[in-house]
Formats: sequence, C-alpha cells, structure tokens
Amino acid sequence: MTGAQRSPLADHVADAVALLAAVRATEPVALDGRAVGRVAARPLRSHVDVPGVDNSQMDGFAVASTDLAGPDAAVTLPLGPTIAAGDAPGRLEPGQARPIMTGAPVPDGADLVVPVEESAQGRFDTGGAGAEGGGASARGADAARGTDPATVTLTPADAAPGRFVRRRGSDTHRGDTVLREGQMLTPARIAHLAACGLGEVEVGAPVRVVVLSTGSEVRGPSGAEPAPGTLHDANGPGLAAALTEAGAEVVHRGAVPDDATLLLERLRDEVLAHDADLIVTSGGVSMGAFEVVRHAADLPGTTLAFPTLAMQPGGPQGIGTLEVDGRRVPWLAFPGNPVSALLSCELIARPALGAPPRRRLRLPVRLEAEESSPEHLEQYRRARVLPSGAVRLVGGASSHLIGGYAAADALAIVPVGAAVVRDGDLLETLLIPGGDS
Repeated sequence: MTGAQRSPLADHVADAVALLAAVRATEPVALDGRAVGRVAARPLRSHVDVPGVDNSQMDGFAVASTDLAGPDAAVTLPLGPTIAAGDAPGRLEPGQARPIMTGAPVPDGADLVVPVEESAQGRFDTGGAGAEGGGASARGADAARGTDPATVTLTPADAAPGRFVRRRGSDTHRGDTVLREGQMLTPARIAHLAACGLGEVEVGAPVRVVVLSTGSEVRGPSGAEPAPGTLHDANGPGLAAALTEAGAEVVHRGAVPDDATLLLERLRDEVLAHDADLIVTSGGVSMGAFEVVRHAADLPGTTLAFPTLAMQPGGPQGIGTLEVDGRRVPWLAFPGNPVSALLSCELIARPALGAPPRRRLRLPVRLEAEESSPEHLEQYRRARVLPSGAVRLVGGASSHLIGGYAAADALAIVPVGAAVVRDGDLLETLLIPGGDS
C-alpha cells in the first residue's frame, strides 16, 4: 500500500480524541499524595502573593540602611523587640535594630537584614528571641549584642537596601496562573499550589478500560515453555501498564481466541461487569484470514473502521464503538505485534486520554552504517539518548522486537521522504520512560 492510500497519524489521533471526549470526565482531588501524576483539567490562579510579606532571608537584625555607616564599618544600635516567624511585621523605630529570625516579616522602616554572623559575637544563644511583647524572652539574642544588653554592634559586609530581604510576591503574584490545563501534577507543583492558598485541584478522572489480547496462539503466563505455535501474552500486560501510566484505570485484562462472536460476548460481559468506558484490543486488524476484530465488525452492534496509517510500525488500526446495553462504548483496536501495540498506545491512546505530551527534541543520530527506511512512511525507531546528546538506534525496525523497545528511552522519528538515515542526521526524537540504567 502506497503512502497516498494511507491516513496521516495526526488525523487518526484527532479521531481518537473526539471518540473519547464523551467518556472523559473530571474530579477534584486534594493537594497531597493522591494528586501526584494526575493531569490538570483547568487552569488555576494564585489566591495570594508568595511571599505574602517582605520577610527575612537570614537570622539577623532588621535595620534601616540610613542608620549604617557603610560596608565593614561598625555601628552600635539600640535593640527593639525581636521578630519571629509568624509575628505581625510591626515597626522599626528610627536609629534602632530589631532581632529577626529567618522567615519573619520585615518591620516597616527597615530595608535590609544584617546577618547575625556580622554582629559582635556572631550568633544568637539557644535561649533565642521570643515574640514582640514577650518580656525578657523577647529581648533575647544577648550573646550577639555589645556589652550593653540593650544594644548590638554590627559590622555589615554590605549595607545596600534590600539585602537578605525576600520581597512580597517575589515568587508569585496574586492572580498569576500557577497551573495550566493539561499539566501533570508533580511534587513541586503541588507545593507551589499549596503555597498559593489552593487546597484542591480539578483533574481528569481515570477512564475505565477493558484490555483484551486476541489470537488463538496467545497464552497467559505459565512459567513453562509455550507449546509450539503458541506464545506468551506480552500485549495485555504491556498495554495495561501503558494505559495506567497514561492515567487510565484498567479494570480487566484478558485474552480471547480468534472467534468473533466470543470476542464480542467477552467484551460486553466485561464492560457491564466493570462499568468500563473504553475497550482496547490488540491483534486482528490486519489483512489475514483470521483477523478476528475485522470479522467482529460485521456482527450486530459493532461499528468499526480500519484505516491504515502512514507510519511504521503500527500501520493497521481499528477505531469505533461497540453497543453494550444501549450505549456505544469507544473501541481502539491496535495491531498484534507487541512493538506495534505499545507504539499505538503511546501515539494514539495517550493523547486521546488527555495525558501530557512527551518531550520532543531534534537530535543527531549515531550510526555505524546507513539504515534504510520506507520512503512513504513515518518510521519510529527505538533509540537510546547518549550522554553526548545524540541518539543511537536500539535493535532493528521489526515490530516483534520488544526487547529493543524495553532498552529504549527514546523514539527516533524518520520522516516521510527519507529512504536512508545516515550518521549525524538530525531526527525529531520522542523521549519516553525506560531504557537501561
């Protein structure tokens, strides 16, 4: 089949996104461990400035720069009440220094903090400073003062205004967009959202998926050598893992022989039993005599199309719906070779489920000899990113070489029109999890 007779991958992805739009929902989650890895369903703005007030970056003394003689020049100032984290900012009287702890609000009238290390004795004692108005404890830090316990002698290394002051809103301003739709929630993003006064986030709800591998040759794990002509099911576990990583909830995984009636019976049973939103199958979509998914498309209640995409591997595809108890359940039917199945899940199911896009880079490829590529297809080659920033292909191009995929942490994309790939060619490269440690 020539390239002119094949469908672009982008068109098929758009069809899959539209198909799954009806079953994708959202739900709120608290900003804690349950939110990690979830995908934002809408943007969020900060409720507050972060920091909320000017505050001290160091344990030291809040002073006015006009009361200092300059860098490395000693000055002795009377001490006001100590300011601890959580106190109200208060005020610095003219010609005064106030002991201030890290994170405490800088008082009105102060414009810099002199670290305690730049005072006469260089530290606060463990009795420490209490809050403003706290009596003797509020007058702490005597060990850092001069001979008069009501004064402190400072020798600042720098007397510039703003020194060791974290300005209000220097991290985030009230109203700033702090989360965009489609972004994945990481620990750092969760911490940022919490700092901005947010307690929960709307995320995509998991789509519930039934995964079935087709083929009379497919066997489950047994620990024994499979009988001649049969093979262990790699697609079921692999697709279940890939779908889970994309944010779906796999509610059933199994295998069925090449029997179209049995396939539909099993699918309907599992969809009803688990209230599933999506069907994903592997195998049975090519041009052979025993293509069970194609045969199932001729039975009542099934609406499937079988485009052949302009890509390798993974060209044969199926997409449509299965009627189950009066509703149309979306169905993505992938090819049966394990690399083709996983690659189809990566390129088609992930965006349809709303998973964040993978990072793409243009990287040079390192080859010992030229590699051929079908000129009319976009070819995806398993690859490893090298410390140099180049990529090296892993294994061959064949769609049964799952070991090469397991060793890869990238997919190097050979574009349509390239019949040969040479050492040093720049290829768009899709970064994926995995590879050898």
